[in-house]
Amino acid sequence: MNLYNNTPGEVFFGIESSNSGDCGTITPDNTADWPSYDNSENVTVSFAAYPFSEPPTITPFSITIPESGTGMAVTIGIYQE
Repeated sequence: MNLYNNTPGEVFFGIESSNSGDCGTITPDNTADWPSYDNSENVTVSFAAYPFSEPPTITPFSITIPESGTGMAVTIGIYQE
């Protein structure tokens, strides 16, 4: 599974399924590749702004993917109108 950061800033991510969990950061316009989550069920991906502040000023959000497959991607971005 590929996690792509389509924002102008670095983001923190967490990815987990029933039998594993990982985390890290993704710089702008870059991808984190996690093939170990391909073909897994109920994969949850969380994103938050980085660096963190105390207390947190931005609420992280998460996406649960019921069933993943090879070649799937999760992309975050900012839309400005």
